[in-house]
Amino acid sequence: MFWGLIIEPGKKYSQTVDSSFHISKATLDLSSATDEDITLLLDYEGQQEYILCHLNKSNKQECLDLNFQAGDSISLFSHGQASVHLSGYLLGDDDDDEMTLGDMMEEEEEDEDEEEDEDVDEEMDIKDLRASLVAKAVKRAQPEKSKDGKAQKKAKVEIEQEDDDEEEAEEEEEPKQPSPKQLSKAQKKKEKKALKQQQSPKPAGAAPAQQPQVKKEGAPPAADKKTKAEAPKSPAKQTLPGGLVVEDLKVGSGPESKKGDMVAVYYCGKLAKNGKQFDQTNKGPGFKFKLGQGRVIKGWDLGVAGMKVGGKRKLTIPASLAYGAGGAPPQIPPNSTLVFDVELKALN
Repeated sequence: MFWGLIIEPGKKYSQTVDSSFHISKATLDLSSATDEDITLLLDYEGQQEYILCHLNKSNKQECLDLNFQAGDSISLFSHGQASVHLSGYLLGDDDDDEMTLGDMMEEEEEDEDEEEDEDVDEEMDIKDLRASLVAKAVKRAQPEKSKDGKAQKKAKVEIEQEDDDEEEAEEEEEPKQPSPKQLSKAQKKKEKKALKQQQSPKPAGAAPAQQPQVKKEGAPPAADKKTKAEAPKSPAKQTLPGGLVVEDLKVGSGPESKKGDMVAVYYCGKLAKNGKQFDQTNKGPGFKFKLGQGRVIKGWDLGVAGMKVGGKRKLTIPASLAYGAGGAPPQIPPNSTLVFDVELKALN
């Protein structure tokens, strides 16, 4: 429903609000305007005077985004010799079907619990596999003693096996002593073994020298587990139906807000596409509104619900839950995604 008020020069319009309303625009009456600037001011709750906008013949209107709730004590007046027309609309109280943030998050809790259980099982399987690999690597690295007390490796490195195969191939190509009779397979094998032992005897201290290299191969899995355990946790972040993204920057320690509460917040609003700030409140009692009653954009009713006093939350609100296809020119273009940093200061 439309709301309007004409601010005449030298008059002050004071009232305690009965029905909540929104002021959208201030327009200068050119029929009474002079060359001087007209300043529109607000006295809110008996605090200091706030300048809402400056108007003149070259800047004859300004878009505003002001909400006043029932019980607020306000005074509107101007400095200058021309009238100022204020226009807006009354705020309704019939949004009983809206869901709060807590209601929406309950729908996803069961799925999140199942995903967490699956992640824990998968992590345990990976840890068991790594522990098994480390145990095998250590076992391979331990030397075994022969009957004469000398240490020998139980398993050879693949590079040594390749070298042994090449040596065996070269030995087979070496000319053997002429024999009037063809040697049997058993005789050839025995002769080859004896020749190999004579030509390339293994030194007693050679095997343990490679032990550090085998142990080094098992080190990365333990380092990986330590890095994984020290990874920092990211802040809680939820994407709600409609595309609203809610990220808790700080969880408060006070009472939790719910639908119907009168809340007071500090906030800073920016355009998502370029980060340009279009509005903020960070002093005094903060911006007050009744939660879940449609007195602010829908993204706020959904995103502020569930916050605790003292908490901070980042809201990324798509145009469908903000000002839609029309926007709020000139500060907010059509179809704009908005980003708000909100701090809950108090609630009733």
